[in-house]
Amino acid sequence: MWKFFQADKNGTSAVFEDGMQVVTMFTCPPLLPQKNIVFGQKLTTTGLSTGSDDRGIDGSVTPVKFYIAADADSDIYVTNISIICGYGTSADLFEFADKGAALTNGVQITYDHPTEGMITIANPKVNYDFIRMALADVTPTSWQINSLVANNDYGFIVTLPLSKIMPPFGIKLDRGTTQRLTATIRDDCITADLLNMRCFGFKRFE
Repeated sequence: MWKFFQADKNGTSAVFEDGMQVVTMFTCPPLLPQKNIVFGQKLTTTGLSTGSDDRGIDGSVTPVKFYIAADADSDIYVTNISIICGYGTSADLFEFADKGAALTNGVQITYDHPTEGMITIANPKVNYDFIRMALADVTPTSWQINSLVANNDYGFIVTLPLSKIMPPFGIKLDRGTTQRLTATIRDDCITADLLNMRCFGFKRFE
């Protein structure tokens, strides 16, 4: 009959008298090559970091797409989308920016799924839609920021937590595919002096 004894590199037994086995003494990461790198990029008209990210435009006649495309070599996991919207005067939650009314078609945020096609994640039309889709708990007086872009203007910053909607890693763009994460401006949004979306997450590679 064969008997095996497990020990650490110093020859100390890795199994205690009560039969408990030591797997690790510390919560430090393993001594292995890093396979993930930080990812952060705005949604742009070209899908590249150098493309235009200004969504304060008129897309009512011809919708304008801003997107991030899948990478050729690495999987992209988008865990959060940070959205910033700035405008000139104080606004209400039931309007878009300080437009005085809601959008008609909305800012459509979509994910091109490999088998299910285009999936709409959100389609905000008014300020409170942005707050709600961010799963934020705010009071009626705390959602709006003063002097966000310039002195005496207003706006808000919210985060769409994709890792909570699609736990634990958010939305994955498979490498070498045509998958995209897109925000389409389908209305006149020029009352937004500043409107852009920045994605955060990580890339995973072989």
